[in-house]
Amino acid sequence: MNETALRPRYKFSSKLSIDEIRERLKTALKDEHLNIFSLQYRSVSHHLIISFPAIHRHFWSPTLDVNMEKGVDEKTTIRLLIGPEASIWTMFMFFYTIAGLAILTGIVLGYSQFSLGKGTFFLWLIPIGAAVFLVFYFAAIAGKGKAQEQMKQLMVFFKNAVGEEELEQIVPE
Repeated sequence: MNETALRPRYKFSSKLSIDEIRERLKTALKDEHLNIFSLQYRSVSHHLIISFPAIHRHFWSPTLDVNMEKGVDEKTTIRLLIGPEASIWTMFMFFYTIAGLAILTGIVLGYSQFSLGKGTFFLWLIPIGAAVFLVFYFAAIAGKGKAQEQMKQLMVFFKNAVGEEELEQIVPE
C-alpha cells in the first residue's frame, strides 16, 4: 500500500472465492444502505471497475479497479487500484510522454548541434519539456487531493461490501 502514490494500490488475501467476492460486491452495490453514493460497476472476467455516478462525479473522481485471482494456497488474491478515470489517466500519460520526448529531443539534437558548433537552439526543449512534466505532475497531485474523500469512500465501501473480517492485507516487501 502506498498512500502517497498518484494511484494507490492495495493487495488483500481472502478465504472467499472469486465468485463469492463478486456476489458480495454486486449485492452491496444494490443495497442503498451500503451504497449511499449509488456507485456503479463494470465487469470484465475477474476484473471490476467501481465508479461514482455522473451526479457525484467531477473531473478528478476516482475509480476503484478490483482484480481477483486464485492463489496457490486456495486463497483469493485481491488487487485494488484507485485512480482517475482511464481517459484522464491516458491524457496525463500522453502529456508525460510528450514532455519526455521533448527532453530527449532537446538532449540529442541540442548536443549534436553544440558539438558541431551550430548553436544550441534545441537545448531549449529540455527546460520546456521539464516544465510541462512538472505542471502535469503537480496538477495530478492537486487532483488526488480533491479526490481524497471519494477515494476513502470507495475503500470503505469495498471493505464493508466484502467484509473487513474476510480480508487480510498483504503488505509489499
